[in-house]
Amino acid sequence: MLKWSLPVVLFLAGAVFPPAVSAWPTITIEPAQDNTLYETAPDQPGVQLEMSNGAGNFLFAGRTGIDAGFRVRRSLLRFDLASQLPADAQILGARLTLHQSKAAPGSPPAIMQLHRVLQAWGEGGSKGIGAEGQGNFAEAGDATWFHRIYPDQDWESAGGSYVAAPSAAVTVGQVLGDYTWDCSAALLADLALWQGKPADNHGWIIIGGEIAGKSAHRFNSRSNADLETRPRLTIRYRPANGVFADGFDQPEDCP
Repeated sequence: MLKWSLPVVLFLAGAVFPPAVSAWPTITIEPAQDNTLYETAPDQPGVQLEMSNGAGNFLFAGRTGIDAGFRVRRSLLRFDLASQLPADAQILGARLTLHQSKAAPGSPPAIMQLHRVLQAWGEGGSKGIGAEGQGNFAEAGDATWFHRIYPDQDWESAGGSYVAAPSAAVTVGQVLGDYTWDCSAALLADLALWQGKPADNHGWIIIGGEIAGKSAHRFNSRSNADLETRPRLTIRYRPANGVFADGFDQPEDCP
């Protein structure tokens, strides 16, 4: 029979073990970049046609009505994980939240999908006029329908270069307020990729509501004056020295 001496017992009592926790740390990150791609004709010699909204208050996704030529809008967002998340942390769950501040009157519900972007893109000084639905002339460094970085770096495909399969989706209707893209295996895989290879972090593009006209939706951007309604990515993670409290806390759990 093993007998424990008093010094050994005291040593174990004072030892430091990894904490067993049931509530893991959670961080909330605002975008490092965001912008809207406005479907337009390409620039012509001496005539600028490409639009952007790098410094605007809003992001747009969907298709406009006849008054705006049934043009498509797509939102871009990129979050800097490297400056916010410990490099050796294990991401357990995540969700993206955007605040819809306007929807086209009478527009049908639209499935808005997140797709991982494959090329770097820019956010310049352009700011949409009025309600920003038409954007403004692209400035140097902006992302446009044809240029990932205006005026001389093109997308591989007009409208953005992205993974065809969506990482997450949510149905956005007429109700104004917050909409959340909950964590999925694909969304968590995106974050894990960006955590391990920050140079490959080009964010997401939001695509949806492009079939029917007058189905555009407006979300608040990172430049919006209402801080509480800016886009936010919430991540729950396990620190490197953390251990699971039981066998039920799985990585698929959302924060």
